Amino acid sequence: MISTMTRYQMLQTNTALTKTLTQNDAMVKRDTEYYLANISKVKTIDAFVNDYRLFSYAMKAYGLEDMTYAKAFIKKVLTEGITDTKSMANKMTDKRYMEFAKAFDFAAKGDKATSETSATTEAVSKYYQQTLEKKEGEQNEGVRLALYFKRKASSVTTTMGLLADKALLKFVQTTFSIPTGASKADLDLQVRNLEKHLNIKDLQDPKKVDKLIQRFAAMYDMNNVSAATASPVLTLFSEPAEAGISVDLMMSITKLRLGGF
Repeated sequence: MISTMTRYQMLQTNTALTKTLTQNDAMVKRDTEYYLANISKVKTIDAFVNDYRLFSYAMKAYGLEDMTYAKAFIKKVLTEGITDTKSMANKMTDKRYMEFAKAFDFAAKGDKATSETSATTEAVSKYYQQTLEKKEGEQNEGVRLALYFKRKASSVTTTMGLLADKALLKFVQTTFSIPTGASKADLDLQVRNLEKHLNIKDLQDPKKVDKLIQRFAAMYDMNNVSAATASPVLTLFSEPAEAGISVDLMMSITKLRLGGF
């Protein structure tokens, strides 16, 4: 297996090809065709959550696949909508629910909610990305986390936003070698600890986000040696496999030490 950073860069460099391969996957293609053919026919929240193929597709598209079983909870989120500041979606720290309620805004748009681009073409685009990330994660969880961080970073404006997202938090913990046990500490202490390592404003700067990903990839591979195996060409010049760390990983670490963060 190639290193986390190498695989991540390959995907970033060949986005068009990667997207095409994802779209052409037989199961993805079949599920997407069904979704696009039927989603706009759904006129009520009940009809939406009770059509498992449509509902599970939409939930996965907006990063909520693990909550597909919680139909009653999602119905409440959709029923209350996003207009009222006291609605369920607005009160939750995890902004995925707000995004979902906004995309399928039955509360404000009624039977026209599923005809909006957020419920059709945008949902499909997000589904493709989620599928790609999940597939990459099956081979290397570090790549999935890197792709996810790249996609979500600019939307995070508070430290609490990091704490509320388990994947983003794992990314940051890995990047700065923060023990996972730190999550058991008092919330205020967790916030202060993260702010010692990361200026939340840096997430709005693409160059700083890329540098964070580079650092994360090096740290992830250091902690997960099997994810850092050198490429066939590099193995000709590297230390024996028993050494456990690939050439590209060592180069990444060296760059980080020289460049700092």
